[in-house]
Parts: sequence; C-alpha cells; structure tokens
Amino acid sequence: MRLAPDQDALDFAGSVRELLADLADAAALRVAWDDADGRIPGVWKRLAEAGVLGLSVPEEYGGSGADLTTLLAVLVEVGRSALPEPLVETIVGAMLLAEAGGVIAEDWLPRVVAGEAVIAVGLGPGALVSAAPWADLLVVADHAGVLCAMPRDEATVTTSESVDRGVRLAAVDVPSRGGSAFDGVHLDRAFDAGVVAVAAQLTGLAEAMLDMAVRHAKQREQFGVVIGSFQAIKHQLADAYVANAFAAPVVARASWSVARDAPTRSRDASHAKHAATVAARRAARTALQVHAGIGYTFEHDLHMWMKRTWTLSSLWGTAAWHKERVAKEVLG
Repeated sequence: MRLAPDQDALDFAGSVRELLADLADAAALRVAWDDADGRIPGVWKRLAEAGVLGLSVPEEYGGSGADLTTLLAVLVEVGRSALPEPLVETIVGAMLLAEAGGVIAEDWLPRVVAGEAVIAVGLGPGALVSAAPWADLLVVADHAGVLCAMPRDEATVTTSESVDRGVRLAAVDVPSRGGSAFDGVHLDRAFDAGVVAVAAQLTGLAEAMLDMAVRHAKQREQFGVVIGSFQAIKHQLADAYVANAFAAPVVARASWSVARDAPTRSRDASHAKHAATVAARRAARTALQVHAGIGYTFEHDLHMWMKRTWTLSSLWGTAAWHKERVAKEVLG
C-alpha cells in the first residue's frame, strides 16, 4: 500500500502552488471577499488550462481520469492558499456525472474540463449548499429525496450569510423529480470523496496558519528578544505542528480507501475529516494566540484563513458528526 503521492503528483502540485502564489495571494483574496461572488477573476480558467479541473474526469470526456490519491497534493495546496473556488464541489459533481453517464455527462463534463462550468453539490448532513448561488449546475436532492441534476435557474436558490466571504452558501429548493435523476449512482462514495477532499484542504490551511505564526514569532520582540524564544510559544507551535503531522497520513489513507472503494472507506473518510478539523482548528487557535492583538483585526491576513477553517470544519459534516460515524463503524 502506497499512501504518499508519487513524484509526478508532487511536481504537479508544486506547479499549482506557483500558479496560486501568482494569482491568488492574500491581496487577491481580499479583493475577492469584497466582490459580489467571492471569486478571484481568471483563476478558474487558469486551473482548467493547467489540467486541475479535469483530473477526476474520465478521459472519454476530455479529462485525465485520475483518482483521489492523485488529487490529494493539489487539494492541500488549494487549502494552503485559502482559494475561494468550488473545486471540491466540482470534483465530486464530476464524479457523479461520470458515473451516471449518458447525455448529462456528455453535455457537462467537457465544459467542466474547459473551465466553462461550475457544479454545486448538496450531499450529506446540513441544509446549505456551497457555491450554489452562482453554480451552473446543481446536484441536489428534490422533495422526494431523489438526487438530481439541473441548471441553477430551474431551482429556487436562497443565499445565506457566511463568516467566510470567500464561500457562498445557499438553501436550494427543487421540485419533485426535477432535472435528471441519478439512478444507480454510488452517492456514499461520492460523499466520502468530498469529505476527504475537504480534509485535505484543512491540512493545507493548518500548514499556512502555522507558517504565519512561526514567521511572526521570529519577528515579534518582547523584553528584548523574539517571542519565538519563549518556551510557551514553542510548545504551542509544536503541538499544532504534531496534530497536523498526524492528520496528514490519516487523510492520505482515506484518499486511498475512497479511490479503491475499500470496505473501510466511510470510516477512513470520517476519521480524516475529524483529524484534519481538529488539527486545523488547533492551528488557527495557536496562530491567533501567537499573533496576539493584531490577529483579531480585519487588517491582518490571518482572519481569512481562520474563517475558511471554521467554514470547512462545518461543511461536509462536522467533527462531532464524523466522530460518531467512526464510532458506529468501529463498534457496530
């Protein structure tokens, strides 16, 4: 069993990191927060040109046909940059469309690969759907509980406020048996893929916040020395680092289980979301404490990463929900 990404995957993730550093830095993220849809202009198209949007799309529809283990390193980089783009939702939506096949896959998947379409997906616990206010295609349950796909203008989308202005949430109401139904599609596996993808982003967020905290600890002085020399600061940073270092292999194992539809898939996915959520929230709290008063201000960049952490901690199931799911899987 190989859990670590291969060199090709790491190299590809490195190129994505460079792309995001150029186009989606903290300044661009701030502008996106003030924009109507919370997105960074041009980034989605560049991700498509780089091949990111087609990674999970089968080759017959113009994609690469890669599995979740290949996507993992890219998702970590997306989390590191706190990118306000619906990559997880589009990846999971593409998986569902590819499994459903037929006309709907032929119509939409090439558009996803080209960066011309965004998919919003409503699976699992919680009534709010991320990216629904401006998605081109909605994959949600109708009044009868049947998962179906339809253009956004065929549904009633009611936006909801979020502490993270880079995420657009909405309640989606669709008529019974509206759109195209997903008959015979493995929804549980798609949900688990989304859970692991969000967990990967959370580990990237934790890394970014720890980097901010360490950088500040090396620069900020108190009593004539940098605060990073204080034992209390060192211990907090070390604990946060260890928590994320333990979460990362759990997420990698979960991606392997989802990619191969292992019998432990659901347990591993929930374990990953719980571990990554705990690690990211610890990193956010530690970074905030290290930055002290300035960390609470809107003017400092840290708050955007913290708020993305809090949002992703709730989407696709909270840590408590996934902890209970693991307990049920283990204890029967």
